[in-house]
Amino acid sequence: MTMRAFLVYVVLILFFVGACSETNDPKILFDKGEYKKAYSLWQPLAKDGDLFAQNYIGIHHYLGLGTKRDYKLAKEWFEKSAKQGFVDAQYNLGVMYENGEFVKQDYMTAAMWFSLALENGNAHAKRRMQALLDEHKLFPNQYNRAKELAKQYR
Repeated sequence: MTMRAFLVYVVLILFFVGACSETNDPKILFDKGEYKKAYSLWQPLAKDGDLFAQNYIGIHHYLGLGTKRDYKLAKEWFEKSAKQGFVDAQYNLGVMYENGEFVKQDYMTAAMWFSLALENGNAHAKRRMQALLDEHKLFPNQYNRAKELAKQYR
């Protein structure tokens, strides 16, 4: 192989590697901070019922990433995903109820969502639930009621 052919070969490899590094994976784009592009890719997935995408559309609206901040839309998307059992959306919805963001602040409803998230493996939910108890925002009888509501909800 001549030096010229070798250089052409190297340039072609670099070109194709560079072209392949462009991604249409919304999670990768989100993690890279390309929020508008990620949002546009999540939307059709979310509308088609993808629980992961619905949660991420909620995150975009909750934080105002790639779109305007809108707690109402965040709640709607979190709720769609949470009601179908997506653990991160359950946690996110619990945070909204704990903080009273677009919803009436309701520690028992927050605890119900945290309880569901905890049962589904979200470690952060345990800390939030414990904080509700430690800060006396939720009394033991309310905690037990929230767990009962979570059981009924399942």
